[in-house]
Amino acid sequence: MAVRDISMGTKVGLELVTDKWNALTLSHLTATPTGFMTLRRQVRGISTLRLLTVLAKLTQLDLVISTDEYEYGLTAEGLKLQTGLANLEAWGNQVITEMQ
Repeated sequence: MAVRDISMGTKVGLELVTDKWNALTLSHLTATPTGFMTLRRQVRGISTLRLLTVLAKLTQLDLVISTDEYEYGLTAEGLKLQTGLANLEAWGNQVITEMQ
């Protein structure tokens, strides 16, 4: 029996969404840019340096766009991923409800 590993794309996607700061940051952004300090207050518990690191990574992956005024918003790809995260959350909530 051959052992099959998950695809590289799946690994990359899972690595991104299993980091809670990535997921929380994505969930607080919209297509309309949000100021850095507003975002910093919304993503509770994250340090300024960590948020900057997360935003840099998400920008590099073309999920987030930044403006010259230190504002950040979701790209079309970021909006798709945010929708996927919302669907995953809904599924998880359904499973929890059915277990009770």
